[in-house]
Amino acid sequence: MKHLVVAAHAGHELLLWKWLRQAQPDVVVLTNGAGATGTPRLQPTQDNLSAAGARWVPNVVAPVADSVIYRALLAGDARLFMQWRDALLAHVIAQGIDCIVADEAEDYNPSHDLCRLLVNEVVVLAAERGHPLRNFGYPTVGHPSPPARLQAESHQVVELSPAELQAKLVDIRRYAGAFGGQLERELDGFLAEFGTQAYGRECLFAARPTRYERGESASAKPHFEIVGEQRLAEGVYQHVIRGAHLQAAADQLRAAAH
Repeated sequence: MKHLVVAAHAGHELLLWKWLRQAQPDVVVLTNGAGATGTPRLQPTQDNLSAAGARWVPNVVAPVADSVIYRALLAGDARLFMQWRDALLAHVIAQGIDCIVADEAEDYNPSHDLCRLLVNEVVVLAAERGHPLRNFGYPTVGHPSPPARLQAESHQVVELSPAELQAKLVDIRRYAGAFGGQLERELDGFLAEFGTQAYGRECLFAARPTRYERGESASAKPHFEIVGEQRLAEGVYQHVIRGAHLQAAADQLRAAAH
């Protein structure tokens, strides 16, 4: 089976540390991971993928700064996202990809949710062209192996040995420590909340339509809106990305395709 992974950010590949070594997929990264620091994280990600035997394919989607995605969302301009969707679709069909794996939409980061939107669109369009795909997501900020979801949802699980988990945690901590700041704070928060053992299982869950595709409102204010409002009040941001911006992108993607 040929796999394609689509990740919003450099570094997400470490969440699939063992699975990458088993599946050895093609990998697309939408952003360069520079974030607020302005320092790209692509080289360490390339090193991670090479060590796992996975293949980074930047010719499909050339990573951009998150700010490029944010500006497009705020402007209501989905043309770049349409180009990415079409490039992913062409790669899937040309390379005979059987299964696509991508970030889940967790209302945490707009780029994560956009990544899932794009992949769901690719899966729909590929099926219409006679190329059905298996479609899976993985948590990027939620519990990596949530017991309730494992009981209720279709999934695949890769179990890590104690030695493999230790090696994975070393790689994750080294990666976060190299860039510090928000990345390291987020990692510390996730490890404190979920515990290190939670990362000893790598779970892929059967993908579902996002709330943007269903035209539904969030049950609670998204994390990215809360953070955006804080940054606006601090004078760091001039605008706040809302769920409505992602809804508009989803509507444009769907209308352009169908």
